[in-house]
Amino acid sequence: MAVLAIILVSLSLLFARTYGQEGGPIPQKEGGGVKVGPSIIIPFMLIPAIIKKLTEKGELPTYPVLDKKPLNISQSGNTYTVDWVIYYANNTNSTQNGITITEGPLNTIVPGSLQQPSGWSGSLNSTNTVATWTGNAPPVNGYMSANVNTGMASSFNVTGGGDGYRAFPYRHMASGGKLRIYFINHHEPMFNNTSTGQIFKCVDTLTGNYCSGFPKNLPKGDGSGKFSSSGMYDEEYYIDSSGRLYYAVTANDKEFGLGCYNLETDTECGFYKLGVNPTKTWSYVKGPWKVGNELYMVGGDRKLYCLDATNPANFCMGLSGYYTGFSFPAGAFLDPNTAGTTMSPNMSFGPGVFGEVVGSRIYFITDSHANAIPKTLRSFCFDTVTKSPCAGWTVSSQTHGTPMTYPRVWSSFIYYNNAMNPVHICARLNGLSQYCFSLSSGLPSSPPVVFSGLSLNTGFGSEITMGSRSYFPDFMYQAMSSNPGRVLCWDWSTGAPCAPTWEYKSWTHPTKGNPRDYTVNVDDKGCIWVVGDNAPAMWYFDPAKPPDRNGHAGKCESREGKFEQTFQPWQYCSGPKPFLWLRVDVANASLSDFSKLEIRIKDSSNNTIFVYDCLTNSSLSANLSGISAQTSGQPLNVEVFYALSSGVNLQSFEIRAYYHASPLEFCLKSRHDCLQDAIKNPVNVSGQQVSLQPKVEVELTKPEECPVLGEGAGSNGPGGGTGGSGPSSGAGGTVGQTGGGSGSSSTGAGPGILLTPSPLPSTGSSGASGAIVHPPTAGGAQVVEKDGQLQILPEAKQRCYWRPKQKHLEATQKPPTKPAVSKKASVQAQKPKKDAGKPVAQKPKKKPAKAKVATPQQDMEYVCEPEK
Repeated sequence: MAVLAIILVSLSLLFARTYGQEGGPIPQKEGGGVKVGPSIIIPFMLIPAIIKKLTEKGELPTYPVLDKKPLNISQSGNTYTVDWVIYYANNTNSTQNGITITEGPLNTIVPGSLQQPSGWSGSLNSTNTVATWTGNAPPVNGYMSANVNTGMASSFNVTGGGDGYRAFPYRHMASGGKLRIYFINHHEPMFNNTSTGQIFKCVDTLTGNYCSGFPKNLPKGDGSGKFSSSGMYDEEYYIDSSGRLYYAVTANDKEFGLGCYNLETDTECGFYKLGVNPTKTWSYVKGPWKVGNELYMVGGDRKLYCLDATNPANFCMGLSGYYTGFSFPAGAFLDPNTAGTTMSPNMSFGPGVFGEVVGSRIYFITDSHANAIPKTLRSFCFDTVTKSPCAGWTVSSQTHGTPMTYPRVWSSFIYYNNAMNPVHICARLNGLSQYCFSLSSGLPSSPPVVFSGLSLNTGFGSEITMGSRSYFPDFMYQAMSSNPGRVLCWDWSTGAPCAPTWEYKSWTHPTKGNPRDYTVNVDDKGCIWVVGDNAPAMWYFDPAKPPDRNGHAGKCESREGKFEQTFQPWQYCSGPKPFLWLRVDVANASLSDFSKLEIRIKDSSNNTIFVYDCLTNSSLSANLSGISAQTSGQPLNVEVFYALSSGVNLQSFEIRAYYHASPLEFCLKSRHDCLQDAIKNPVNVSGQQVSLQPKVEVELTKPEECPVLGEGAGSNGPGGGTGGSGPSSGAGGTVGQTGGGSGSSSTGAGPGILLTPSPLPSTGSSGASGAIVHPPTAGGAQVVEKDGQLQILPEAKQRCYWRPKQKHLEATQKPPTKPAVSKKASVQAQKPKKDAGKPVAQKPKKKPAKAKVATPQQDMEYVCEPEK
């Protein structure tokens, strides 16, 4: 412990020499300071400068591996409580795993008072005398890291639980901007298992596995625990800028409406009731279609509803309720409560209505019956500005009577002319059968058939249009054959299949005709995502890439992107401590891998406070010393903008945030009785990765406020000590130790912490008591050495020091303006004095003490006074 004290004192003096006056304490600025060891205080504002200076010299401070100290003592009656803190510093270059810190035996540790760093566990033994903490210790000078993946999974583990449907791509900001794909299984759950069907799914595109917590029931949205079924055609959805997903809900309490789920926080964010399903819990509503700031939905009651997209609790402008006043006529589609099918008479397909938004209008195609032949298709138009049927529109119908494998409309699509003007709304049935209606009049129309040379077994699913090209999933392309599923590309500018590539075959099943590709969608990087039946039911492709040599579609690569990560500082149970972010590095990559690489730091208000262009500076390391005031002890919000160089195959790289930390802290409370002797408080550390460390023991005397028990106190020693019956030498005991002196036995009450084992070399002045008074540390702590042992006086709200006894002081000199540390007094022979007002025990006759005294010294006393 002497070595420990030397290190701490030396460190404080080092800081004083560098940043304060030589030999004196560092001036305390407003805002206080932090304690890095017993009695060593460093002002907050100086910490970054100190670390920066040491960093520039290529060195960072290290700390004693193990240390402990009392923080506070509170006394009441015959008991008192001590707040303790234990410090553990890993000064190596890597995390130490399986560390155990053991405190005690100490009688008694207060149950529930143990505190420890994040990731550690603390426990007490059955007698509340031994505390044990276990965990992993990161280095005090190290780095935290996060991985940036630039590639995506080559397969997806999304099997089971029914058919998938349309992909909802979403970049999850809480996980650093990682792309996730959400989808809702269609026509699920079947029958009445709305409480058991896990139809709401999320896939991590980097791993190919389900996101944490998925799959799950499709929630109602209001946190009630009620779940929802889904319809046959779950292709409509809306995700706002905050990550709130809005979707169709028919809950198992029969209420139907709009549900809300927050994709960022994985929490429900609302349910907006439109009505009640008369008899069943199957899907009874479809939508939402977003037009401007409004969301439109169609119920099984054939009514069209409208909700405010910015706050669905509100009605759309001009309405007195959610109902728009527009209804589809009876027979346009079946009430889901009565819709039986050849597949299953109990399976609900939901409302047979399909919509397309063009400007401020919604165009609809309706299917009179899911599987019946003949079937009637009708078209409708709704003007969202006037909240009424479109002017000049004629509701018309077309009938299909040819037998089909799956005789139903799967989706509608907009038909464009060569100039990309929308001119028709169409649906595809039974291979070559294409049914269209003019957008200008609503009358049946007959534009050239899309993919007229292909006999498609069923209709297209939901398509996606990018530029002049639309991509259609081919649901039943040679299903169950040796060929994979596929997506087809149609170029409206030429009125023909896309060139040079019009067919994108799935690489998920290179030798099997699955998945059945129901729908396609596109993410924010232009990658097309396909979801369907017969798992693995999801794959993706880059439409700009030609097929590979096997004819399969080319996979997407994350060639550029934005990565976000928040690194958290350590937390300390005794209050703020130095924690400084030093720099941010890009690792496991080279500058030539990037055509763009920029590091940005944001403050707690999301303001950019630092920008570093790695390519301009020809370095992968961004020094943060210029913003230390904003980052010291605060979370580090890092953004990385990158683009890979052409031809580079870099699947991932690493972001490292280097830091300097104070030691880990472990806190506890102990409760004691004033009848106890001085507290001897040991702590040790063990673990395979820890070199042999000495046990640390702190001895603490009981508070002066404890009731005095017994009479007579040793008077000649600064610590009082325990009076003995033997001869007195007049020499005082060390603070908190046994001292000689006349009088009956009494426990000394001198304050202090006893640090044992070996002594420090004598560097200070010697008082008459035999104690050596060292110069104060940079933090202002008093260091006293007596009989070869070092005392660092506790950081109480008082100032304690040695001085000549007041009576002698008054007789020899004027009182000093400020109490000072005593120096050697002039040699004076004097007789021993008795304490005034205290009874004196009768001394037995004995041999006189030695008469010859080489250096008789003046009488000293140890006093404490409130700190000013």
